[in-house]
Amino acid sequence: MIMICQECGKEIDDQEEACPGCGTALAGSGNFFDKIMKVEAFFLSAILGLMVSMVLLQVLLRNFFSSGIAGGDSIVRHMLLWVAFLGAGIATRGGMHIKIDLASKLLSRKGMQIADVVTNIFSVIIGCLLVYAAYVFVKLEYEAQGELLFFHLPLWLLEIIIPIGYLIITLRFASKGIEGFLKLIKEK
Repeated sequence: MIMICQECGKEIDDQEEACPGCGTALAGSGNFFDKIMKVEAFFLSAILGLMVSMVLLQVLLRNFFSSGIAGGDSIVRHMLLWVAFLGAGIATRGGMHIKIDLASKLLSRKGMQIADVVTNIFSVIIGCLLVYAAYVFVKLEYEAQGELLFFHLPLWLLEIIIPIGYLIITLRFASKGIEGFLKLIKEK
């Protein structure tokens, strides 16, 4: 499996012990976070595969049999939510989220490290607010007891990825912030 080095952003094989680009030591396969990463990748691949299959099946059924899957469009939209939030969590883990690169041109290396820590702290605060708002949203959906036509799935169950996704992203920013802070202290 291909991974992204968190230091330099280079693609590396998960069998490597260190990044060939920057020499950063990579975590071993027995690491708890590595297992989470593999579960995340599996779910992302499975849901994406199901989503594509469902869309193709819908197209075939509509074009050749003048029918379709009841609630199929809605389930695909909810699968897209899952793909988006799992993908955002993976992007955050690899440091591939949106950044403004201007600071790296203006600040020194130490200044960039401080800016990264501050940015991660700010991201954690915003993430906590989003986790709470998403929790309230899912709780309201649970109380409304809305269902999809597709297997009468409860809407809240399909939307549970929203607070979970924000929580994953927030925890990753917290982890990066703590790592950056500890690295700053160590370098003093």
